[in-house]
Amino acid sequence: MGLSAEKKDARLRLHARMAEPCTYTDENGVVPTAQHLAAGLTLAARFHTKAKVNLGDSDGLTVMEPIEKLIFNSSELIALGLTPEGGAHIHFPGYGLTVILDQELDPDGPENVYWTVTRA
Repeated sequence: MGLSAEKKDARLRLHARMAEPCTYTDENGVVPTAQHLAAGLTLAARFHTKAKVNLGDSDGLTVMEPIEKLIFNSSELIALGLTPEGGAHIHFPGYGLTVILDQELDPDGPENVYWTVTRA
């Protein structure tokens, strides 16, 4: 097995273990639909928050800016027929949290689809 295959396998296992069930809502409705759920299809994402240090201007002010992003699994998105779009709402019932998709980030390999988000 090559490195890319091992990386894909590791990402699939990580996502299966750490992703939180969620729903995707835009002007077309909610995903997963009742039909998706009846077919055993679900949507899950991993929610990440990290801090970025912004050194600011020359006044010596340092600001910690939170960067929040979601990581989807491309295989799940394909199975659901879902192409995420900016402005869509992602709701995590288990966290009691809703975020809004902001900007898709460049992929860094197989399987992961990254989006920056803002809290709704």
